[in-house]
Amino acid sequence: MGWSTGRAWSREELRILEQNAGKVSVSGIALQLGRSKQSVQNCAIRQGLSLRIRAGNEDDAYLCRELYKEGLTISVIAEKMEMSCSQVFNIIYRGN
Repeated sequence: MGWSTGRAWSREELRILEQNAGKVSVSGIALQLGRSKQSVQNCAIRQGLSLRIRAGNEDDAYLCRELYKEGLTISVIAEKMEMSCSQVFNIIYRGN
């Protein structure tokens, strides 16, 4: 007996995954597609897509760093910048 591969991915689902990869969380993509997070992660790997969310641009990253230097918390910056806390954390501490 082999592993069950579940249901096949449609072209539309693959398009949505490709458009949202790196912009929307894995949980968000999974919810939108009606699939598990593991299914989304596995498909992204097979398609060669990175699901790591990156900052929108260098201006946003610069602003996040400056707000942090001024004493704002990561959660407040995330809310103001309409980003996830993990995105802001990565910008501030990892330079992503």
